[in-house]
Amino acid sequence: MSDVLKSFIAENKKQLILFNLLSDEDVGLILPYFEMKQCSKGSVLFNEGDRGDYIGIIVTGRLDVKKETEFKGKQLIIASLKEGSFVGEMSLVNENEPRSATVKASEDSELIILKRESLDALNEKYPTIGIKILKGLNQVLAVRLRKAVERMASIF
Repeated sequence: MSDVLKSFIAENKKQLILFNLLSDEDVGLILPYFEMKQCSKGSVLFNEGDRGDYIGIIVTGRLDVKKETEFKGKQLIIASLKEGSFVGEMSLVNENEPRSATVKASEDSELIILKRESLDALNEKYPTIGIKILKGLNQVLAVRLRKAVERMASIF
């Protein structure tokens, strides 16, 4: 697992906002805090309303992000995420808030997972690295917010 994570981060570090402030040494120290997760095509990673406790980074595959509409049982695909994309990032910031959307694998997918409890442990042991990761997380959220505002503005 650590070899997959280390090579994935090394190859994609500039695109992975969450990690772009980390040195190679930092990356080596954080590897034990991450897990790998497999999602087969059609499986649900999490449902809208579930309690969120981790962020995922897509290594391979594609995930669809779906939002419930006002019509019961009808969902709208609001994003299709591919390799290098983050999913569930708000759950690391909004501790007690439910997931805002459903995420389903549209292809067999592999993700790197960082759970909130692992992030807390990482912050405790390596506070400087934790700050860098949290800054990266803030950048991820800012980019997502900016894109959402641009999409809304283009509708009106």
